[in-house]
Amino acid sequence: MIEVKNICKKYKKHTVLDNVSLEIHSGDCIGIIGANGSGKTTLVSIISGINSADSGEILSDGTVISGAKRKTLGHISYVPQENPLIEELSAFDNLRLWYKGGKKELKKELTSGSISSLDIDSYKHKTVAKLSGGMKKRLNIAIALLDHPKLLIMDEPSAALDLAGKYQIREYMKEFTRTNNGSILVVSHDLTELAVCNRLYCLKNGQLHPVPDTYKDEDIMEMLRATSKG
Repeated sequence: MIEVKNICKKYKKHTVLDNVSLEIHSGDCIGIIGANGSGKTTLVSIISGINSADSGEILSDGTVISGAKRKTLGHISYVPQENPLIEELSAFDNLRLWYKGGKKELKKELTSGSISSLDIDSYKHKTVAKLSGGMKKRLNIAIALLDHPKLLIMDEPSAALDLAGKYQIREYMKEFTRTNNGSILVVSHDLTELAVCNRLYCLKNGQLHPVPDTYKDEDIMEMLRATSKG
């Protein structure tokens, strides 16, 4: 279990996160919604260890993790919204930059390991510059999965993808939580993506508010309009 406890973050005098707490259990797929600028990316970057909080703590199975320990003890991986890939290299070489094992082990991961269902093997020799948006996103996810994380954090994973790309991402989200018994924390504005989640939260005025299980799509849109005003 990953526990987020009383996370606070300010930028100058502006409070972005105000005592945010959250529990993430095995098999959870948790969605976070909120207006642009509400602090969603700040929150997930703190949980993943990229950013630091002013106060509060992150725990993995009861052990406090911070900084470099976030990855080794927490097994948390982050798929950012922006593309961090090296365009001039092949998909396979991008994977090799992040993979700790050898070439043979990586090939096995591609064909029968935890990333095989992402179908990177079918285009592993293509340069990233020639890949579609959906292929690049799947490659980003594969890189994040190389360390076999307990928690996969995804920031707007299907943004700018076509319908086929969005469908592939949703199906993998389902598979990761079901087959790998992993957990997902996703920031998204996509209603079909949010439908995969078993819990939803709305970030407003620096605080997380649970969304009732009985929500309808219109409720989500209303919450987003409300957070953009407040």
